[in-house]
Amino acid sequence: ASGLDPKQSINKIIEYSTMPGTSRHHWGTDLDIIDGSVSQPENVLSPQHFENDGPFVQLKKWLDKNANSYGFYLVYTKDPKRKGFKYEPWHYSYKPLSKIYLDSYKAQCIIDKVVTTDLSGGEHIDADFLHNYYQQNILDINPELL
Repeated sequence: ASGLDPKQSINKIIEYSTMPGTSRHHWGTDLDIIDGSVSQPENVLSPQHFENDGPFVQLKKWLDKNANSYGFYLVYTKDPKRKGFKYEPWHYSYKPLSKIYLDSYKAQCIIDKVVTTDLSGGEHIDADFLHNYYQQNILDINPELL
């Protein structure tokens, strides 16, 4: 609807969404955290709700101060040099398990296992795209989780 060609559309989708088989949530170690005790905005997973006078600012302050002490780390940080998925102030990973799973994931050479022919738009996904996706979206995360 925005007039993007297929490759541009895929790149737009992966700003926040993973390709099948690459979601950290599926490991059972990652979750999205919002504050259910405040009035809910229309789109709860929006970075603006965690900043300035957004409804989740107090939660974000608490998470910034305490989450790591419980083993939870922000995955997609606001570091301007980080590539891949956009900043997600709600997405946390339980490092004691996710670090082990990421190491196992990396050892599997997942790029070789991703089958794109059955994916809608898979014909627009080539080896260069998969390599960049792996480097940027899978590995360019909070260094504390590597």
